[in-house]
Amino acid sequence: MAVSGRARALYQRIADKIRVEITDGSLGPGARLPTEAEIANEWHTTRSTAVQGLKVLVNEGLIISDRPRGYFVRSRRPMVYRPQGEFRKRPLSPEMDQFLMQMAEEGREASQHIEVKVEAPTRQIRERLQLQEGELVAVRRRVRFIDGVPYNTNDSHFPLSLVQNSEIMNPDDIARGANVVIAELGYEQVRALDEFHVRMPTPEEADRLHLGPGTPVTVHLCTGFTHDGKPVRAVVNVLPGDRHVITYERSREQLGGHPTIRQACEQDLCTVVDLWEHAASWLRDRGIDQWQYPPHEDRIRANISAGECWIVDVDQVPVATITVDEHADPDFWTETEAAESALYVHRMVVRRDVAGLDLGSAMLDWASNRAASQGKAWLRLDAWRSNDSLQSYYGSRGFTHVRTVDAEGRSSGALFQRLAGHLRGLGPDLRGAAGD
Repeated sequence: MAVSGRARALYQRIADKIRVEITDGSLGPGARLPTEAEIANEWHTTRSTAVQGLKVLVNEGLIISDRPRGYFVRSRRPMVYRPQGEFRKRPLSPEMDQFLMQMAEEGREASQHIEVKVEAPTRQIRERLQLQEGELVAVRRRVRFIDGVPYNTNDSHFPLSLVQNSEIMNPDDIARGANVVIAELGYEQVRALDEFHVRMPTPEEADRLHLGPGTPVTVHLCTGFTHDGKPVRAVVNVLPGDRHVITYERSREQLGGHPTIRQACEQDLCTVVDLWEHAASWLRDRGIDQWQYPPHEDRIRANISAGECWIVDVDQVPVATITVDEHADPDFWTETEAAESALYVHRMVVRRDVAGLDLGSAMLDWASNRAASQGKAWLRLDAWRSNDSLQSYYGSRGFTHVRTVDAEGRSSGALFQRLAGHLRGLGPDLRGAAGD
């Protein structure tokens, strides 16, 4: 038997009805609501109950009270806030900063009020800038307006010792940007750490931004770092929830630096094992039984010693590995095939956070080129018999299925080959590391 919940209070039901009318568009932005007396009459209740219901919607930020005119649906025309736009080139017009140009492009009138102060940092800013107790910061405080309404605040904090006597200390717009100024001082920022906190505003924030009841804010805290990891700027942006849409644009196509391939050395044994175990864990999570046993470290060590194991690095971080040798596994390849000139691929692994960038295809092209340069006829490999998707992958990379061998005690045995020197041209170009 279903148990009904406690009946909602009348003022809550009044708020529920009006909320539905706002969300379904029956009451559009700027629409005037019925008066307190009209609502009380409609619901056969007291005026104080009607007021209580309206206050619920005020606190939710859906309506505003504009006495003596009445209650109105809050108009929302959000600003698109793009944190990733910070490192884009500045606009060419000297009289407009990036914010002003963005608003002009959207047909809106923008302005800002700037002041500069020297002060002791809060604990939050001191930690982000790694300052010692007693160190001061220069703060560029900005309130940004759109169509005369304060939309957000932007407070940039710099260690005073870095920016004293620079343009940053002037309470004027810097057309080329404070980031450029601090770079000219020898502290170019090459990366930023973004943190987002959603909460209700402090009284000071509500005052600066003219916020009514029930308006949450998103606080975007951005810390900028130089090449050597020194934090030189901490920005606190306060964004009212009813005035902003935060938009990020991301791409999987960027690896950072160009991938390079190098011979693994003795110190890379743990790296190869870690990559192998990472792949085994990923396969296990997807119910694939491939590689569900401890890696054969003795074989990996032997491949490394023989110069047959290779590592792919991006920005000096290992992201993939491949082993190529002349060993034709007698469990799989016939004596006649073993007598043919070929290179054999083993233990090809790509870290999952760079999957989808076709590093595997790039490594197979690299191995194919290597086979051709050594005068080999074939590039060959054996794949797990039960891993159909892996076999399809090799087929799509120009490999021909030779046959499948059911060798006792072996789970691999789907044999593939392609002509040495045959390239698919997929994925990034692998460049040899210095000395390889």
